[in-house]
Amino acid sequence: MRRTLSRALLPAVVAAGLLGAGCDIQPNDNTLPGQVAVGDDGYTVQVHFDQIENLVPNSTVQKDNVVIGTVGEIRAEGWEAVVDLHLLDDVQLPADAVFSIGQKTLLGAQYVEVSAPAQSAGGRLAEGAVVPVAQTGTYPATEQVLGAVALLLNNGGLAQISTITGELSTALRDRVPDTRGLIRHTNDLLAVLDANKGEIVRALESLNSLSAGLRKDQKQIATAIDRITPGLKVLDQERNRLVKAVTRTSRTGARAVEVIRASETALLANLDSLGPILAQLGQASSSLPEALKIALTIPFPVMTARNALRGDYANLFATLDLRDQSLLGSWLGLIGVPPTAPTQDPATETAPTTTPDPGTPTPGAPAPTGEATPGDQDATPNPAAPSEPAPACGLLKKILGGC
Repeated sequence: MRRTLSRALLPAVVAAGLLGAGCDIQPNDNTLPGQVAVGDDGYTVQVHFDQIENLVPNSTVQKDNVVIGTVGEIRAEGWEAVVDLHLLDDVQLPADAVFSIGQKTLLGAQYVEVSAPAQSAGGRLAEGAVVPVAQTGTYPATEQVLGAVALLLNNGGLAQISTITGELSTALRDRVPDTRGLIRHTNDLLAVLDANKGEIVRALESLNSLSAGLRKDQKQIATAIDRITPGLKVLDQERNRLVKAVTRTSRTGARAVEVIRASETALLANLDSLGPILAQLGQASSSLPEALKIALTIPFPVMTARNALRGDYANLFATLDLRDQSLLGSWLGLIGVPPTAPTQDPATETAPTTTPDPGTPTPGAPAPTGEATPGDQDATPNPAAPSEPAPACGLLKKILGGC
């Protein structure tokens, strides 16, 4: 009797324990027994979905209404949902297979439908393969079907909601990444505005102070506007003339462009000809300043100006040669011509006093062999007299045109 009672209480205790811990037990968090391809007979791929509706783990994966796998872990990465699918090794799927989320009945559970394209690009799905969002999709959900039925039956308020949803879908079609980027940037902008709200408040307060100052100076501002009004009227009256002036200036610019284009060849030629001159000036650049010091400061060169000019007077040291020979040489060009010596009688001519040369023998001494005696000196020919230099052209001859 006691054993029968104990056996009857055992299921109740287990049920009570399960009910007491029911809040912590999630069946879909673990792989249920009897699932397809969850053991050694399957491989796992990662599929990225844009939206997964109400898909849960342990849902089935079907192909042509045949179960070929099981939905594993579901997690979010950014704006995409990543689903691990366990597929049978016996089912070979192409690398470009399309994975869509479908619904068995209007109120039934969802599953993943696999469809292969008619013409495959080649390759097979293998362990660890990643399927991008471009190869995923979603079949119409129950809410969409009911909305379409309500729109079809009563043409009520759901029609406007459907229109809005359709237009929104059309606007976001092929622009989902851009829209997400816009939302991210908007979030960053709001974060920056929130971080700088103190500065924004201070800027608004400064703007309020500026507005108060303008309100106090309202009369002065009105007076300034009244005074500037006549000038604006004059500008408005002269508007046509100003426009004509600007137009003529534009024409002048166009004419100048035409002239420059017409004379471009000659201008370039002149610049090419000017190049050698500038090159020579560049080579003479070191000597030119020294030459200008003398050429532009005659009669007192800049190097000796300090010695010649002392304040408001000048020192001049000159030597005047007023001798007749000098005057004749300057005027008649006789510079360098020796004066004619007066003729003297040979008898009264005194013999020039000569200093005996150290090599000349003393009187009474025997003459050395091979040397001439003093008596033989008359026979020795005199050296030729130097030729007289040609008279230079004097100042008078230049005046008279003689040279």
